Amino acid sequence: MEEVLKGADVGYLACNGPDGWPRITALNFFYDGRILWHGAVAGERFECLKKDPRATFSAVSLQLYLPSHLLSEENATSATAAFKSVAVRGQCSTIDDPEERCLILNRLMEKYQPEGRFKKITPADPLYSKVLKATGVYALNVKEMSGKFKFAQNKSSEDRRRIADILKKRGAAGDSQVAEEILKTL
Repeated sequence: MEEVLKGADVGYLACNGPDGWPRITALNFFYDGRILWHGAVAGERFECLKKDPRATFSAVSLQLYLPSHLLSEENATSATAAFKSVAVRGQCSTIDDPEERCLILNRLMEKYQPEGRFKKITPADPLYSKVLKATGVYALNVKEMSGKFKFAQNKSSEDRRRIADILKKRGAAGDSQVAEEILKTL
């Protein structure tokens, strides 16, 4: 599950909205035992989390639609999807220490801009002082985590081998990796 959280590009944070309805927001994030992200220090999400810090977070990786025709040219019910997903429940908190905030912001930059080409964010740098005042850094402290990994386990061993074989031959993006995950289920 940690592999999914470390590798997923986008996650979804659900918190309790002011009207009682759940509110879901897509986030850029990184995982270090906590889910960490940045956002405005004003607005609906900030107010929701201030009022009720409980939240649920979900991330999905290794997604591939497996069309029905891999097993049958007629039976649509053999269509499925391959994926790894994780759901996390916990309490949100704000990160207030300026050094830790900048460390987290730099880690986010390194994840999403691995080629670098930016000046490291520090609390004292005038380049960043204005934006740091308006930017909150948040953590979802993990209380529980669950995962769902689906790789055609509901299919027979013969069908899983057949699907994996077809994916390896097809060679589209993600096919080989999903084929290997399917074979692990045998």
